[in-house]
Amino acid sequence: MTFSRIPVEAHESWVGHLKRVVGEEEPMSSYSTGNTRRSKGEEQNRQEHYHDRINRYLKSHHSHHHVDEPTELAALEQHAQEVYLEREQTMQAQHDKKSKKHAKKHEKKLRAIYQDPGIHKSTAHGIMVDAGSTGTRLSVYEFEPRVLHNEREVEEAVSGRKLSYPGTESRWTDRLRPGLATFATIEDETELEDAIREYFSGLMEFALSVLHSKESDLASYPIYIRATGGMRTLTRSDRARVINSVRTVFSNETFCPFQFEDEYARVISGEEEAIFGWAGVNFVLGTLIEDSEGAGTVLNPEQTYGALDLGGASTQISFFEPTQDIMSNLFKLQIGQGKHWNLYAHSFLHYGMNAAKDRLNALLINGKSTQERLVDGVHNPCLPGGATLDVHTEIHFTPLGMETWNATVPSDVESVSYGNAILKNEGAVGNFEECARLATSLLHKEQNSWCDFSHRDDCSFAGVYQPELPARSQEVGEFLAFSNFYHVWDFLELPPRSSMADLKNAAEIACALGRDEVRAFAGDRVEEELVDHMCFHASYAWSMLTAGYGFKDTDYVTATNIVKGKKVGWHLGAMMYEINTLPWTYASDGAHISHAHSRDHAIGGPNTIYFSAILAAIGAIVSIFAVRSRRQRSLY
Repeated sequence: MTFSRIPVEAHESWVGHLKRVVGEEEPMSSYSTGNTRRSKGEEQNRQEHYHDRINRYLKSHHSHHHVDEPTELAALEQHAQEVYLEREQTMQAQHDKKSKKHAKKHEKKLRAIYQDPGIHKSTAHGIMVDAGSTGTRLSVYEFEPRVLHNEREVEEAVSGRKLSYPGTESRWTDRLRPGLATFATIEDETELEDAIREYFSGLMEFALSVLHSKESDLASYPIYIRATGGMRTLTRSDRARVINSVRTVFSNETFCPFQFEDEYARVISGEEEAIFGWAGVNFVLGTLIEDSEGAGTVLNPEQTYGALDLGGASTQISFFEPTQDIMSNLFKLQIGQGKHWNLYAHSFLHYGMNAAKDRLNALLINGKSTQERLVDGVHNPCLPGGATLDVHTEIHFTPLGMETWNATVPSDVESVSYGNAILKNEGAVGNFEECARLATSLLHKEQNSWCDFSHRDDCSFAGVYQPELPARSQEVGEFLAFSNFYHVWDFLELPPRSSMADLKNAAEIACALGRDEVRAFAGDRVEEELVDHMCFHASYAWSMLTAGYGFKDTDYVTATNIVKGKKVGWHLGAMMYEINTLPWTYASDGAHISHAHSRDHAIGGPNTIYFSAILAAIGAIVSIFAVRSRRQRSLY
C-alpha cells in the first residue's frame, strides 16, 4: 500500500532544470535510489563537487549580493526546492519498499492472531483508533458485558459503584504510517474517501482477525476513531474534509461491521487528550476506580499520579491539585455515574517533538541569506559533530520573533522556497548548553508577562497558567511521562525513575558525541533517520520539564510506555470513559443474554429488558450530559 505524494512527471522536469542550472545532474542525496548506492566517501566527494559548482556559479554571477540579477538567486532557490522535493520522493520510495516488507510481516501476524487471538467467549469488546500525527494505531479492548443481573447490581450501577474496566493485550494492537493528516492534501472528495478506505483497510482486517470468533456480535462492538495533534494543526476546512470522509467510509457496513456513529470519529481537543492520559495512568496504577465510587467530587484520594505526554505535534500535562485551587484550565472527569475529579489539564499545540524540530529549523534559518542557507550552511549545535542536514520548513517569523505561516522573506529572495536550508555542525561534537538554550527559546516564556501579572507568576510557558506542581504527598505521587519522553529516556539509557539532574547529565554526555559515536551509542534503540536529532530530543525534553513545567533538579519523573503490563496513554483512558457511557441492560439471574446489537442499537434477546423507567430516565440524562460535554470539548 503506497501513497505517492510526488508525480513522476514533475520529477523529470526537476532533473532537467537542475542540469540547466549547474551543468550536470543533481547530486545524490544520502538516500539511495534504485539498486545504486554510493559509499560514504563517494557521496561526500560528490556533494563537495556539487557545492563547489554552486559556489562558482554564484561567483560568476557577482555573488548573492548582486541584486541586478535577481533571477539567478531565484534559480538557486528553485534548485534547492527541487532537490528537497526529489529527496522527499526518494524517501517515499524507501518508505514504500519498507511497506512491502512490513506487509509480509503483517500477513504473518494476521495468520497468527487469527489462529489464536486469546479472546474470551463471555466478554464484550470495543475498538479505539488513535490517529496521531505520525501514524495510526488500532487497539481491541475487552470488558464485561454491560448487563445487570439483580437488584444489588442495579443499585451499584446507580450509585456509581459499578463500572466497566477495559482490558487489552499488546498483540491486539496494530499500527501504520503516515498520520491521518497526510490526506488533507487530497482535494477531490472521491479520491479522498478512496485513499482513506485503503489506508484503514489493513487495520480493519486486523480487528476482524482478532474478533473473528464473535462475528455475530460485531455490530454491538463500538469502534471509536480519535484524531489528535496532527489533525489539530490543519485548517478548519481541511479537518472537516478528512473527518467527514472518515465518517463516510466507516458508515459503510461492508467496510466496517462494527457499531459506528458519526460522533465516534472526531478530532479530540488537546485537553481531552490530557485528561484521558491522566485517567489511563491512574486506572492502570489502581488509583482511579476506588476513589471514583459514590457521588460528588473527589477531595481526598489515596494517591494519584500526574501525566506527561510528549507527542509529535503537541504535548500535554495533567494532574490532580489536592487543594482544588485551580484558577484556569480546570476540567472535570467523571467515569460513569461515579464521583468527578477536578483536574488541571493543558495541551500545547505545535510543542510536540516533531513540531518543535520544525520550529527550530525555522528559527535557525530566520533572516539568513541565500548564500548562508544554501551554500555556506547554517550552524546547528544540536547536531552531532560532522553532521549535515538538508531541511525544509514552511514556518516564518514576525518582526517580534513569533512563528507565522505568512511568508516574510528578505527583499533579495524572490522564491517562495525560502524554507530550504543546509544545517550542519562543523565541530567535533554537539553542544548541550547551546542546544538547550535554543530549545528553551522555543517555549516562548517571553509570552508569560501578562500571565505572570494576572496569575501572580503561576505560569508554565507560552503565556499559559499552571498552578505550582503539587509536592509529593499522600494524595499526589510522582509524574509518569510517556510517548517521546519515554523514547528520550530509552535513548539515554536512563532508569525509568530519574531526576531532572540525571536527565541533564545524560543529555550532556549524549550531545558531546561525534556522529559515529552517537550512532554506536544509539544502537538499535533509535531509528536510523532519528539518530542525528537525539541531542535535540534530549535537550528539548529537559528544557520542557524544567524551564517549561517547573520541575526542579531534585524532582523525579518516571518515563515508561508500559505499566503493569499495559501500554499507557490517552487511548486507554478514552476507552474507559467511552464504555462507561454505554447503556446498561437488565436480565434476571439465569436469563439468556444476547449481546448482539443492530446499528440502531436495538438489543436482541427476548429475555433482555431495559432498566426500569426511573433508571432509564437517569441513564438518559447522564448520557445526554456526557454527549453534550464531549461535543462541546471536541473540534469535530
